[in-house]
Amino acid sequence: MQFRKITDEDYSRMSQIQSLTEYDGSEYSMLYLKGWEFFNYESMQICDTGDIIFLRFIPHAKFDEKLSEHKYIYLPPLTILENVKAAYSKIKEQCEFDGDIMYVMSTPKRYAELLGEEYDFIGNRDYDEYLYLPQDLIELSGKKYHSKRNHIKNFIRRYGDNDKCVFRSYQPIDRDNVLALYYGWEENKESDGKEFDGETAEEESNELSVIKLALKLVEERENFFADVVEYEGKLIGFTLGEITPSNVGITHIEKGDVAFDGIYPYLCNSFAKKRFQSVRFINRQEDMGLDGLRQSKLSYHPIGFCEKYAVKSKD
Repeated sequence: MQFRKITDEDYSRMSQIQSLTEYDGSEYSMLYLKGWEFFNYESMQICDTGDIIFLRFIPHAKFDEKLSEHKYIYLPPLTILENVKAAYSKIKEQCEFDGDIMYVMSTPKRYAELLGEEYDFIGNRDYDEYLYLPQDLIELSGKKYHSKRNHIKNFIRRYGDNDKCVFRSYQPIDRDNVLALYYGWEENKESDGKEFDGETAEEESNELSVIKLALKLVEERENFFADVVEYEGKLIGFTLGEITPSNVGITHIEKGDVAFDGIYPYLCNSFAKKRFQSVRFINRQEDMGLDGLRQSKLSYHPIGFCEKYAVKSKD
């Protein structure tokens, strides 16, 4: 296989291939690949064989200790299901040629079920992504969503009268207020154990850089979009997502001022209504093993998970 450095121009080709699949994960999002330090984007390489796209990268230096036995980490090949087994064989052959130990991260369960016993599969529940039916998050119908409906009703009753509260599309002029909301959210996070806990300072710094990149993508790319909630002219909520070429709506970022009770259910429901009416699934991403985040995501009753495995050759 002939690998070369990835460029932004490659994403149109990646989108073309992904549109032929039912890929439910977030791995091929430009925000995911370019934003998170682990992927060390400057080291990322692409190989396009015509019907399969391969990506590989050298993990960021601070992750080397965990994966030092591997020269490259591969992403799951992007292709139709009929090509998956052959694609993993090609990766195995390439690793043998390079003198490398094969490691393919985030392999979807659907892929893993097609592969033979020559591979080892390592799962981690913390990184399985939550999938929801769009109508569930839009309508919030039935007893299981009773508390969510009540939170939203209370939020609207307290803050929505007389047009004081506005849910609207993000504009570039909102950028500084979005960042200010993020800084305020960071200051209050430790006291809000219901939603978030346990991130390191480095992770928080990387998250801020991801938010800045995300805002840039909203301004430059049609498949990225964002909305804000204003109350009496103050920005109190922000959410950002995309629709993938395989027609999955991904919620990448969701931040709210927890002083406004019900802001998170209001954000989730309003964003789904506005942006995700016609997608196959809504992907609200993983919980990273954080108890508060897991409890929050489960409370929206996922239809299932995008289960993922690290795949290694038994050789």
